[in-house]
Amino acid sequence: MTTESNDNTPSKIDAESDKPEVASPTPELEQAAAEDSFVQVEKPEIGRFQRILRVALIALAAVLIVFLAGFLTDNFVRYSPMKTVLTENLTQTQDELGQANQTISDLQNQIDSLITQLTVANDRIAALEQDKEKLQSDLDSANLHIELLTALAELKTAHIELKNDNVAGVKVALSGAAGRLKNLEPLIEKVDTNLAANMLTRLNLILSGMDTNSATAQADLGLLAKNLQSVETLLFGKK
Repeated sequence: MTTESNDNTPSKIDAESDKPEVASPTPELEQAAAEDSFVQVEKPEIGRFQRILRVALIALAAVLIVFLAGFLTDNFVRYSPMKTVLTENLTQTQDELGQANQTISDLQNQIDSLITQLTVANDRIAALEQDKEKLQSDLDSANLHIELLTALAELKTAHIELKNDNVAGVKVALSGAAGRLKNLEPLIEKVDTNLAANMLTRLNLILSGMDTNSATAQADLGLLAKNLQSVETLLFGKK
């Protein structure tokens, strides 16, 4: 019968005691090792997330670029013809406006010219009115002068007829004298108010007394004619 060897023999125990002892890890070392292991696990995860995020951003940017390009293309296609039409309309409107302004300028020049012509015409009319008034005054003065000369001629004719004892001829010569002397009153008043007031009365005395007192009527006729001759010389005599 074989006797089993005992593991606890002195030789085995001595051999085990000769092995170097392994020191057990401290808690600090264990924590540092755990953190280092976590970092090594975390770094690949972060790198992959960044790559995914970068790809997502690039894709989003590409989508935005495509969308923007489509938007711009759509707007260009949609509004470019409208812009062209509006530009043409604006150009046409500007041309029409320029023509209208030119027409307005031409009309204004015509108006200014017409105003100038009208001013000249008005000045001419005013001058003609003054000339007309002067001519009318000269005409009235000439008519009064003729009336005065006619009255003088009638008085002198009557005086001659009365000297010849032609009473009928005197009456014919003096038939219009009263009316003439009445018309001459305003003119004669300018130089002799007494004569203007009394000449009609004197004429009536001549007409009424020439049948009965021819000499007195003849003297009155001569005096009246002389007075009227003085008026004619004062008003119409050469200066």
